[in-house]
Amino acid sequence: MGVRETSGVQVRLGAREQEQEQERERRARRRAGRRSGLVAAGVLVLAGLVTVGLLLTPGSGDDDGGTGAVQAGGEQQPGGDAELPDAGKPITVGTADGSKYQIATVRNGVSDGVAPTSRTTPPSGTSFPYIEYILSNPSGKRVLLDFPGDVFVKRDLVTPDARGRCMPQAGVPEEMCTPPTKSQVVRRLAGGELIAGDGGDKYMPPGSAFLVRATVDVPVDRDLKRSDLGLFVWKQLYMADQLAKQAPFPR
Repeated sequence: MGVRETSGVQVRLGAREQEQEQERERRARRRAGRRSGLVAAGVLVLAGLVTVGLLLTPGSGDDDGGTGAVQAGGEQQPGGDAELPDAGKPITVGTADGSKYQIATVRNGVSDGVAPTSRTTPPSGTSFPYIEYILSNPSGKRVLLDFPGDVFVKRDLVTPDARGRCMPQAGVPEEMCTPPTKSQVVRRLAGGELIAGDGGDKYMPPGSAFLVRATVDVPVDRDLKRSDLGLFVWKQLYMADQLAKQAPFPR
């Protein structure tokens, strides 16, 4: 009986140990499964954080240069659709209300057609000279479309009957004077289109630039050279108590 009892106890203990062993294995498998799930979840979270970091990192992705990007001092670089033509060193002028204009002379030429305003044809050997320049808005606000630049020519090249309409100005070489001039926008170069305002006014958006042609309205000797004319800003509206300022031709 002792042997059988011992044998029976041994059998019962063996079965119980087997069940315990199986339970431990099941628990181990569950723990391993949970660990695998946690690792996988951690990998996904880490990947997401890396992606977000790349998206938020300054300079990541494509950089289009920022049309009209603000520069130091609050000024903006003209940006937009067309490449700006070669021009001389720009000058910046402004008004008392804070409006700013930047002017850069591009080229000169002559018009053989009729006068811009009087619609008269020039006498033989004369023409209506013009200067084209870039007019930009370097400020961070819109400004009224205006034409600060005026064409000056050597007085002795103006026809005698029109010299009385050609006026000298302080700060401009004595041999030069400014006749009546007609200015108009030729085309947009950069930035937004002109903005319509009240009473027919138009405004230049921040960072915009336009090609302007200023045409003399009196006959001038057709054989004038580039050195015979120039673009100056002289009106007190833009210059306050300063002398006239020239926007030079490109070299």
